[in-house]
Amino acid sequence: MNLNVHLVFGGNCEDAFNAYKELFEGEIVFVFRKGEDKTMQVADEEKNKISHIVMNTPQFSLQGEDADAGVPVLTGSSKLVLVFHDLQKLQAVYRTLADGGNIVSPLQQTFFSEAVGEVVDAFGVRWLIMMTDEDYESH
Repeated sequence: MNLNVHLVFGGNCEDAFNAYKELFEGEIVFVFRKGEDKTMQVADEEKNKISHIVMNTPQFSLQGEDADAGVPVLTGSSKLVLVFHDLQKLQAVYRTLADGGNIVSPLQQTFFSEAVGEVVDAFGVRWLIMMTDEDYESH
């Protein structure tokens, strides 16, 4: 069994995936636009929106789409967790995801990790960002 993470956006899926591609050193390996689906009629303003996109990174794969017009996109009840082994890389990713978004909790040391923080990025995706808790001993 595989678990695929698939994110739904309110019209800015392509922008989000281009940002994530840079941030996570990924490659967009598949893009299918709503207007390419010959089995459905799509309004002109919807044709260029994303029906399905796939990005592979060295660590994970991510999929996404734009919601159909008029369908609300609800965010905030789920989050993606990024676990790092390099504190500098963690800090850089945290800053980038927080830029234009909202900080839910600042990076801080806890009893289980050297650094943990949470943000909702500019695209409405919630991220928990933490250092690995493998063999961590708080000071």
